[in-house]
Amino acid sequence: MIEKFGRPKVVKRTPEEIAANKASYMQIVASFAMEGHEPDDFGKVVTMERIRGELTLEQEKLILIEALPEETARINAKIARLHELGLSWKDL
Repeated sequence: MIEKFGRPKVVKRTPEEIAANKASYMQIVASFAMEGHEPDDFGKVVTMERIRGELTLEQEKLILIEALPEETARINAKIARLHELGLSWKDL
C-alpha cells in the first residue's frame, strides 16, 4: 500500500488478516465483475479502508450511504488522487 493513503487504525488487525481479507475481497469483486455488477471505485476504496482497520463496520456503512458528507468528499478526493497517480483501489 502507498503509505500516504494510510489512515490511523481504529480496528486492530494483523498484516496477515489484512492480506487475507484483501485477497478475498479482490476475488469477490472479480466475481461480481464477471456478472457485470462490479462495485464502483467509491465502494471499493471504502471497503479497503475497513479491511485495513481504518474504519469500523458502522463507519463504512454510513460512508457508503453518504451520510457523512465530509467522508464522502475525502473518499472522492482519494479516488481522484489515485487516478492522477495511475493507481487503483487495489494499490491500497
